[in-house]
Amino acid sequence: MADLAIYLPRPATGVWTWYKQGGDVLAFIAISLSMAIFIGQEQIISRGDVVYWLVVGPSLLMPLLRFRQTLENLLFGKARPIAFFGIVSAVWLMIQRDFGAVPPIFLIVWVAGWACRDEVRISARALLALALIFYGAGCISFLMQPSYEDHPWLMQPLDPPEAAEGSSSELALPEQDRDGLNINAWGILPNQTAVAFQPWRISATPNIATSGIFSLMILLVIVRRFRPNPLEVATAASALYFATLSFVRAVFVSFALFSATIAIMSLLPQRPRLRVAVALFMTIGITILVALSPILLYALQDWSIVSRMFLRGQAGMSVADIYRQMYRPWLWSEHLKLFWSSPYLMGQGSELAVSALKNIINAGQMRSDSVSFLTRMVATYGIPAFGIIIFLIERCYSHAKENDIWGVAVLSVMVWLMMSWGSIFHPSNGMFALAFLFISNGSQVFSCSKACGDEEQRLYKTET
Repeated sequence: MADLAIYLPRPATGVWTWYKQGGDVLAFIAISLSMAIFIGQEQIISRGDVVYWLVVGPSLLMPLLRFRQTLENLLFGKARPIAFFGIVSAVWLMIQRDFGAVPPIFLIVWVAGWACRDEVRISARALLALALIFYGAGCISFLMQPSYEDHPWLMQPLDPPEAAEGSSSELALPEQDRDGLNINAWGILPNQTAVAFQPWRISATPNIATSGIFSLMILLVIVRRFRPNPLEVATAASALYFATLSFVRAVFVSFALFSATIAIMSLLPQRPRLRVAVALFMTIGITILVALSPILLYALQDWSIVSRMFLRGQAGMSVADIYRQMYRPWLWSEHLKLFWSSPYLMGQGSELAVSALKNIINAGQMRSDSVSFLTRMVATYGIPAFGIIIFLIERCYSHAKENDIWGVAVLSVMVWLMMSWGSIFHPSNGMFALAFLFISNGSQVFSCSKACGDEEQRLYKTET
């Protein structure tokens, strides 16, 4: 594979060079975003379905072209802690004859090791252009789709599921035998949202989390080095529009965390250990604040802006109601309980996936336990899953040592998103690859053109 370029004509050699140096990850993100435009938020994708293979297939096949580099990264490169997690977990699960939990580990390790290769460099302009195309395609798809008014279930408020803590009822899964599952019922303008969902929320895709969190990632790229050219202005305006009006709470918290980390890191001396400690303190601190926030939100819920941004427009809620609506703090607690109760602290294995369909791991939610990636990994795979946490800490230290303030701040945001919107951290999702790319390479992930020279590499780095 390394000698493939020798046998290609010159134009093809250029494409191959682009592909192996980050074009593969960019292409993977593009495929994932294009699929997201046509898959509804209420759609359940079952293993073995045609749609399942269309979604998962690229994550299995695309890394094959860089098989040796991916393997080297996992065994000898920066992804070693992730490989430790995968190998130890897989061995333990096979000893326990729990074969159903092995494929997810393989896919996580496979895609993460591929996405965070040292050779990967992507063009910020190409990523912004891709985002603009994504927004345009999402808007066109919404305008061309059938009206959601033709589907009665979207024109009435959804009843809350019956499952609740302490009950024996199973989790209420969305019905799959109804029309309109794959249409965008959120709208692209305020007040276009279907009655079944919260009013005044917008999305470029049928899944509002995909639209909101991808827009957040694009904004993080833009603020790193904003230049007022037509591409960046148009993309910035679009990303800000869809990120803000999605009213995804994790987006607001993420941007506040990013801004605070940038400000504080700029004031700290260039001491890597101190910066890592501060970054960990801020990330853990924001998690604790979110866990305690129902008390504060209970007192402030009558303020319309608080209700709209953090309580999905609802008011008159009790502290318990707010706690259950936020769901994450409760889920973190349940995951840790499952970890501590697992045999030899090696996790629940595939039992957790089964229990996610029942009350053991839901709080009256339509979805299961996938909204917290890190704690789910710990609950499912136990001690080996701390390899992911070691990887995150090691990369944070590396960015701090290189004085990459943007890299440290973005890593903090990615950790928070892993705790609050883990459903996007499925290895078949392009945002999974983009997140691990940011985490691994920091600001070094962006390629430099001759015009920008060394200026781009020095961005968000202070003089030593």
